[in-house]
Amino acid sequence: MFINKTKIFLFSIIYAMLNIGTAYAEEYMLVNPINAGTFGQVVEKFAQLLTKIGIPIATVFLIWSGLLFVTARGNDDQLKKAKGTFYWTVVGTAILVGAYAIASAIVNFAEKL
Repeated sequence: MFINKTKIFLFSIIYAMLNIGTAYAEEYMLVNPINAGTFGQVVEKFAQLLTKIGIPIATVFLIWSGLLFVTARGNDDQLKKAKGTFYWTVVGTAILVGAYAIASAIVNFAEKL
């Protein structure tokens, strides 16, 4: 009895393995999701995405630094922290916008070559 069950199990496994080779599928064409044909366009789209994400974050940090200035109430340590937060937020925003501008300029220059 045990041998019959083992034989049935082994034959079913072998039969399943033999049927794996057949695939009934349609042909599918992959579509470019970012609509960029060249590497320069990919870089430009990536810089644009970072700018769209970074500007709202920079706005939140500017508001946060304003709140730090208001809550400092003349305390030198807290004012120093608020100034540092404001300074690095402005520097980060400048780098973010500058990176997008530089990427766009390089792509436009490369396309004209």
